Amino acid sequence: MKTPCSRLARLLVYALLSVLLSAILTIPAFAQDEGLGLGRRGASVFLEASAATVGQGYGVLWGGSGGGYVQGRVLGFVARATALPSNGNTRVYDAVLGPRLAAGLPFVRLFVEAGGGVGNSGYYNSLGTYSASWGAAWQVNAGVSHGILPRVDWRILDLGYGHVYVGSGVSPVSASTGLTLHLW
Repeated sequence: MKTPCSRLARLLVYALLSVLLSAILTIPAFAQDEGLGLGRRGASVFLEASAATVGQGYGVLWGGSGGGYVQGRVLGFVARATALPSNGNTRVYDAVLGPRLAAGLPFVRLFVEAGGGVGNSGYYNSLGTYSASWGAAWQVNAGVSHGILPRVDWRILDLGYGHVYVGSGVSPVSASTGLTLHLW
């Protein structure tokens, strides 16, 4: 019989391997950029306001998300943290790392991000007692952004889905909007 600790350890190992694999696959893509790649690649930070639901009758969770990414022409690498603390029944926090794909269209830029990492959430155990703990987490986001100033983009819509492995698990579905600042 597998204990919850051995399952958590296995999930953390899988999350770490996925982050390392995405980093290994991202580095050669940067090396293949034309020229030195300085004009083709950039670093950015973002901040978003978020609303999410986890189902299970908990209502809407309000919070935010923020992070940064390094983006080549198509392939990039993202680090993201999400905090959804505003609901009296449950709270969800996570921090994930992973690959990012982006494609520029004439007026908007589409992006998809996937990452693995660690999360925290509360849950009710079999005795009906509420507790919170840390566990493995993953999150997938897809969205669209539009440039509003030379170094600022409006993240019009960012839809996310993920899972935090604590208790019986929690799977937030989120919608966000915010701003991106391009550093270079």
